[in-house]
Amino acid sequence: MIMSYIKTPSCLIIAVTPANSELANSHALQIAGNADPDGYRTIGVITKLDIMDRGTDARNVLLGKVIPLRLGYVGVVNRSQEEKFFCSRPVYNELANRYGVPQLAKKLNQVLFWCNISKQCYQG
Repeated sequence: MIMSYIKTPSCLIIAVTPANSELANSHALQIAGNADPDGYRTIGVITKLDIMDRGTDARNVLLGKVIPLRLGYVGVVNRSQEEKFFCSRPVYNELANRYGVPQLAKKLNQVLFWCNISKQCYQG
């Protein structure tokens, strides 16, 4: 049923994957990749960054180095942990524009606004 929606070229795909699982094997990203092989219409959302195994990080994922997406990735954590989590980890300092629900909302708004203005939704 999902494929019937996301295979439509005008559909924006939001592929949500928890950071505490193997990101390269994400079911959401695999399905999105089948419908959008070039990654033009897919935004990756990486959740649960605050409960990843100690010593690991999702920096390369958020930078699009593991599975590239043209619209990129946004990382989110439990609302009560957000400020504490990102401020206490230097690896995420320069990625401030790639985390948090407000950033996800901003990114979605920008993409949808661009689509409405250009009338070329997600065609790259």
